[in-house]
Amino acid sequence: MRYLPLLNRRNIVLAAFVLALLLTKSMVFGANEIMNQQKADTLKAMRLFQGTNDGYELDKAFTRAQGSVMLIRLLGWEDKAKTAGGKPAFTDVKKSHWAAAFIAYANSKGLVRGISNSQFAPEETMSGAQFIALTLRALGYSQAEPANAMELAVKSGLLDGKDAKLLTEKKPFLRDDMVAVAYGALTTKMNNSDKTLLQKLVEDDRSVNKQSALDSGLYKEKTTEPLRSNDPLDQIEYAIRKALNP
Repeated sequence: MRYLPLLNRRNIVLAAFVLALLLTKSMVFGANEIMNQQKADTLKAMRLFQGTNDGYELDKAFTRAQGSVMLIRLLGWEDKAKTAGGKPAFTDVKKSHWAAAFIAYANSKGLVRGISNSQFAPEETMSGAQFIALTLRALGYSQAEPANAMELAVKSGLLDGKDAKLLTEKKPFLRDDMVAVAYGALTTKMNNSDKTLLQKLVEDDRSVNKQSALDSGLYKEKTTEPLRSNDPLDQIEYAIRKALNP
C-alpha cells in the first residue's frame, strides 16, 4: 500500500479545514440576520403591521405593494383606503390583488407612482431609498424622493447618518429593515410640528388605539393640567410634574 507523505497529508487536512471554514462563513454571512422581531410585534399590536400568511417573513425582500400598504398605515388612512373603492390605475394590479385598494388610494393622492403609466410592478423589490422616501412623506415631507431620502432622513431625525447610508444603499432591502424604519418613524416629529407621528396617529387620526400605543412605551399620555396658581411653590411643583410628563 502506498502512503502519502506526512506533509502532503497535513496539507490536505489543512485545505479541508479551510474549505469548511469558508463554507461555514459563507452560510453565516449569506443568511439574512433578523434584528427587529420585537419591533415587529410592537407594530402589529398597534395594527400598523400584519405580516403574511406565513408570519412576519422578516428575512424576505420588501415589495412595492407592501411599501404602499405601509405608507397608508403610517398615514392613518387604512380605513379610508379600504372604503374608497378606488379602481387600480395599473394593468398589472388587478382588483382582486390584496393591496389593490392601498395602491389605488396612495396613487390617487400622488404618493406613489408606477414604473410606467400603465405598470406598477407590485411584486418588484422596493429599495431602501424608496421606502425611506415614502416614510418621510408620511412624516409630512412631501418633497421626499429616493434621491434625497438619505439627506432628509438625517435632517428629520428619522435616522442617524450611519443608518441612513446603510439602509438607503442596502440590497436587498428586507422586511426586517422596513420594520426598523417604520418603528423609528413613530417617535420622529412630523414636519413643522411638535407632535411625533405616533402622537398624530393616536390623537388626531384616531387610527391607533391609545392603550396599545401606551403599552408600546413609545407614547405617553399628557396628564399635566394647566397651572392656575401664582404660588411659587405650586409653580415649582408644576415645573417638576411637567418635566416628568412632557
